[in-house]
This record gives sequence, C-alpha cells and structure tokens, in this order.
Amino acid sequence: MNKKLHLASALLFAAAAARAEGVDELKLDFHGAGWLQGGRVEASAGNPSAGNNYRKNYLGNAGGLLTVHSQVDSHWDGSLGLGSIFVHLARGSKGISNKWYPFWVSFVDEARLTRTGNLFTGDDKLELTFGTWHYAYNPDPKNFGNYLVHGYVYPGAIVSNLTGPLGVPQAISGAMASYHNGGIGNDLIVQIETDDKPLYDISVSDILTWKPSAAFEIGAGVNFYRLLAANDEATNPGKDCDPGRLGVYAGSGTATESPCYIIELDATGAAKDTVLASLAGTKVVGRLKFDPSAAGIIPESMGAGAFSIYSEVAILGVKDYPRYYDKLLRRIPVMVGLNLPGFNFLNWSVEVEYYAQKNSNNNLAARNGSPIPSNDNELDNKRDDFKYSLNASKVIAGNFILLGQIADDHLRLGGNHDEDAGKEAMRTRSDWYWTTKIAYFF
Repeated sequence: MNKKLHLASALLFAAAAARAEGVDELKLDFHGAGWLQGGRVEASAGNPSAGNNYRKNYLGNAGGLLTVHSQVDSHWDGSLGLGSIFVHLARGSKGISNKWYPFWVSFVDEARLTRTGNLFTGDDKLELTFGTWHYAYNPDPKNFGNYLVHGYVYPGAIVSNLTGPLGVPQAISGAMASYHNGGIGNDLIVQIETDDKPLYDISVSDILTWKPSAAFEIGAGVNFYRLLAANDEATNPGKDCDPGRLGVYAGSGTATESPCYIIELDATGAAKDTVLASLAGTKVVGRLKFDPSAAGIIPESMGAGAFSIYSEVAILGVKDYPRYYDKLLRRIPVMVGLNLPGFNFLNWSVEVEYYAQKNSNNNLAARNGSPIPSNDNELDNKRDDFKYSLNASKVIAGNFILLGQIADDHLRLGGNHDEDAGKEAMRTRSDWYWTTKIAYFF
C-alpha cells in the first residue's frame, strides 16, 4: 500500500490547493462497496511434495472500500478510494490446507485527478488523467485479455482475473492523455509499474480504437514495456550481476543455466556464447469486436450485447532470444469471448485463451530480477495450451450484485511458506476451480 499512499497524499494536497485558488465549494459524493467471496479449487495437478497441491482447497475473502469523488470545477474532478480485504490463502498442501491463517490487506483502489475538455472542436474530447485509475482498453473481457498493460514480457507470464470486487477493471498508475472524436479514440499512457517487481519502471503505451459503426470495434496498440528503468541493474541484469542475490528461482547457476544472462548452447549441448537479456521489451496487441444486437440482427428480448463476440491477440516481446524466446508464435496469446443471451435477466459470457508458450508461466524469476524463466520441475511441455472461463453476474434491487466464475486460468494463490504467489495453480486440462461473490454497492 505504501507505494500508492504517497500518490494519494499528493492528490489530496492538489485538491486542497485548488480550493485555495478560489473554488468556493468542493462538491463531494461518496461511493462504496462491501463484499464476501468464496469458492474452491476442485482440481490442481501440482506436486503435493512441493507444497503447491491446491486440490480441494477453499478460496475466500471479504472486504470493503470507500471512494470520495470531487467535481472541482467544470474541467477538473478527482477520486480517492481506499479499501481493505480480509484474506485466507489456500495453503497449498493437505497437511496445512485447513489451518485458519487470515490477515488484512489494505489497498488504494483509486487516486486520480482528471481534466476534461476539448482539443480542436466542441465535438471532440480530451481527458488528462494523473494518479491511479481503473483502466481497460478492451472493456468486454471478464478474465483474459488486456495483455498490453498487465503482465511481464520476458518471461511472458500472463495475468488473469483482471476485475475487482464489482467487476470493474484493475487499476494502473501513471498518466494518460485520452482523445476521442467520433468513432476514433487514442490513449497515450505513461505507466508506472506498481504491481510487478522491479517496481517504478516506466512503460509508454499508445492504444488506438476505431468504431466504424455501433456493431463493430477495432483496436490496436503498442507498449514499450519498462522503457525507463528505475534501477537498471534490476531491469537489465548482465554478466556482472550477482546470481546469489536472485536466488534459486531464477536458475541453477551452472554452465548451462544462469539467472543473469542466457547461455547459448551448441549442437552438442555445450556452452557456446552468452546473450544479455532484459525484462524490458515491446508488446503489440490487436483486437476486434462484433455486436449483432447493436446492429439489430437479434431481438432486444435476448438482452443487450447478446451473442457479441470479442477477441484479442498480442505479441509478448517482438525480440527473439536463444533457447527460451526463439519462436515468436510461442509468445502470442489469443483470447476469444462470447456474451451469451441473458434475456435481460442475467449477464454471462464464456472466454477461451490459447497460449503456446512452453516455458514456465510462473513469474518468480522476474520478481527476483531475472528475464530467464523459472526452473520448474513440474512443468509439462505437453500441458494444455488452452484456458477457459465461464462468468456470470446479476444485479439485484439496484444495489446488490452476484458474480460467479468457473475457470481454468492463470490463478496464482501462494499461501505456503515455500511457494510464492508467482506459481500457477492450474496446469492441465483437468484443473479447474469455482468462485462466487456477493457485493453491496452504493
């Protein structure tokens, strides 16, 4: 939480300064939510001896948040949201899976200032946002997608479950200039890394959206990930880095394995050359959406957005490295989602993701400052490359929302003394879990 409290304090100071500059009255309105979530991992193929067999482990948390929003004047507004979650982690082994070990996690949900105005004409719109805010360039996915602004490049560890307690997008931090004119939009984002170590690196993204009609939407973007490093030695480790500092997650440190650089092998398997690698890289993304209900093809009685299909394709790192990142096609995740007809009673959808990476999809090495994939003795290179997610939501009485999910995705649980939250719990086609959530919001 500390990494965002300074930002929240700065925004509060800016609001106070705005009032001091002559704003007669700050208009404040409050929003909040409280929720209870529970579920269970029904199947997990992890090795029990390694302490990460989450099979039949229960999942659960409860929490709340409160957000205050202020309309400073006709152009400026800001929000500050604080919350806390009461968590009980899945423990990862049968011997301790039922031990009750809860704790509180406080967080900054939102801390932003936004200026809204026009750039060229009265019909266009330019928004400048600073701080921490909820953002999704692809707003339709419930679990997969939005690869451009979440997750590592090298290694290409994908993040799923990108929505919060009310199904809103996960927040990012930094600054954004968002321009919209008719069916064309462009988001220029300077993002500060506050989720994945090494922290405080700066990435620069540009994301285009074109909506030629109410039924079609096309998008594309590029992210120069970790373009500016807060600590160059952590983001771009080289031959002089200290293998011991990175720990066993990043490699064995033998003649054919190093956490600091890639050792290229010859045809006999002997060390041939060393190649410097980096956590920095370039992501590219493209997406499509078609909504037949918006085109009037299907009746309104089937529900808004029924049978709309949305997709996203990304390249996680355009540069090849030997051994681990030598095939571009293995760095391309593809997701497709379909909104199912809810007949104005239920919102539900199914999503499928294909990602053919054969490295470990754990992010332990990257969190310790190494672009080399984590050693993972349990990794099965013939594992399922497909992931799926079935999601449903229902608003009741205007202020309650029920959410449910059945999935085989990139769930990372942690909870064991020997296992960090970087290791995936879902590894094969037979692995899956379910979770439900009820929330009250105002």
